[in-house]
Amino acid sequence: MDGVKAEIGLCLLLAAADGEISDEELFALTTRVGSLLGDDFPLDRLAALVEGELATIEEEGADAYVARLAARIEPDRRAEAVRGACKVACADGLSPEEDEMLREACAALDIDVETVVEAVGHRATVRVGAPDPLENDDEPDELGT
Repeated sequence: MDGVKAEIGLCLLLAAADGEISDEELFALTTRVGSLLGDDFPLDRLAALVEGELATIEEEGADAYVARLAARIEPDRRAEAVRGACKVACADGLSPEEDEMLREACAALDIDVETVVEAVGHRATVRVGAPDPLENDDEPDELGT
């Protein structure tokens, strides 16, 4: 069960790295937790589990928490754990802080970050002041579209 707690904690850590957990991230987190624990897991135990991991992250600090992940998550679960946490963090776009935390977690778990990002299927990085690549500026591009 400690490995599952660590996977949930990793999701929380990545999602909150930018200072908030958005509604999109919360929905993705709920989905992830459901897949890890099953739909029949008692809600009161879930709340205690999440609060416990948040308290551990706060007590240890993010860097120490990440450093202990390798001892808590079995080697055969690490890639899936990071992919799941990345999906949660990417639910509202991956902020620079979340990207940095993702890279730290991948390093601690000996997982290639680019493989994780490819597996998630997108990398919507939020950058302050950067143009939205999906926004049409009504000017034709080099293809004339």
